[in-house]
Amino acid sequence: MKKHIIYLLLCSFLFAACKKKEDVSKPILGLEGDTWPKGPIDEWLYNTFTKPYNIQVKYRWDASELALDKRLVPPYEDKIQPLMEVVRKAWIDVYSKEAGEPFIRKFCPKQYVLVGSPEYNTNGTITLGQAEGGIKVTLFRVNEFSNTDRDITKRVLKTIHHEFAHILHQNIMYPPEFKLITPSVYTSSWNQLSDDAARLLGCITPYASSAVDEDFVEMVAVMLTEGKANYEAIVNTIPNPAAIASIRAKENIVVTYFKQVYNINFDSLQNSTQVALNSFAPFKFRHIIGPGKIYSSININPARLTGLSADFNTRWAAAKTGLAAVGAANRVLDSMKLVVTGEQTIVATFMYRNQAGVNFTASFTYTMNPDANGVTMLTLTTKDGNASVVEPGLVSITTNYLAAFPFKLDYYTGYPKTGTPEQYAGLLNQTTPAAYMIGLLGK
Repeated sequence: MKKHIIYLLLCSFLFAACKKKEDVSKPILGLEGDTWPKGPIDEWLYNTFTKPYNIQVKYRWDASELALDKRLVPPYEDKIQPLMEVVRKAWIDVYSKEAGEPFIRKFCPKQYVLVGSPEYNTNGTITLGQAEGGIKVTLFRVNEFSNTDRDITKRVLKTIHHEFAHILHQNIMYPPEFKLITPSVYTSSWNQLSDDAARLLGCITPYASSAVDEDFVEMVAVMLTEGKANYEAIVNTIPNPAAIASIRAKENIVVTYFKQVYNINFDSLQNSTQVALNSFAPFKFRHIIGPGKIYSSININPARLTGLSADFNTRWAAAKTGLAAVGAANRVLDSMKLVVTGEQTIVATFMYRNQAGVNFTASFTYTMNPDANGVTMLTLTTKDGNASVVEPGLVSITTNYLAAFPFKLDYYTGYPKTGTPEQYAGLLNQTTPAAYMIGLLGK
């Protein structure tokens, strides 16, 4: 026992000897928040957002603002001003123009938090933005932003208008009739739907089918960021009249809600948004044609289509004669279509019949490499079995036309027609403008 007491006393002396007096007067780094010297971007943000609208833009890393169970990264500093320029011109300025600055001061969120990466979710989706209680909006994927890329800029702008529409309906709720239009379609499995599948259900996007509030704000965001012509094209290409009627009913409630509740002319707001978007990333026809886009094909049937160039009609007549002569088989050429299958590929498919009236197709695949103005040559790369057989009869189009001139893929008049679901586009000959070919746009 005595030995144990001596041992314990010895240990106590050792610990006492090792004990050091701590200086508790020094502050712990970061405990009171990190500080940075303000630079030009901070001054610009203050003068553009904080001073006139009382909006704080937070881009320096602060984990307390974000989900602690997510792996996120801060934004690149050189992305901040280009992105926030879009926020100012295509959201704040357009609402200020249509509803007045007091409106935007009253309803704007008081904080924007910018995050470099997307926020990945356990269901395989990613979060692009979120609004919290009408006070704070968080924007993700900032490091991918380019204000000259229309697809990226439109995606960010759609997120901004989506979140602001949440703030508006949280202030004054949209009419309850909206909830009755497609009450049975809302699902937690929305991420398994394609755009086309969601639209067949009467929802403008897959996310719109996740909940009725999301349906409302997605309608607002899509109508504003697509613009009148593209929105009309989206709706008019839905192959289901009942689905179209549902979306039109939702559209009507949105337009009426903005006018009756906030005295905002939605058509004017839509036009102003497009003007602002075009000032950063002008519309190009390639934005709406191709896989997963509004259109994918241009359908040419000279027997039913007026407005084709005399040059193309002459070439078509030669192709009809030439196809009939191949093997003396008297095949009949009916129509053709151009299908944009990728950013650099387009397929020309010819529809024809044999003497027995059996239908066949022949497909020729071309590569294209559009320049900044959308002008490209077409280079024939592959052809299917039928195309190899009938090609000698179609050279007036496949070789002497499609592969012979620089073309621009565009609307026939350079812009969509208003007031009609039928839209025409084609290959506009850049060497001989009068030698164009056009057709009806389709899925």
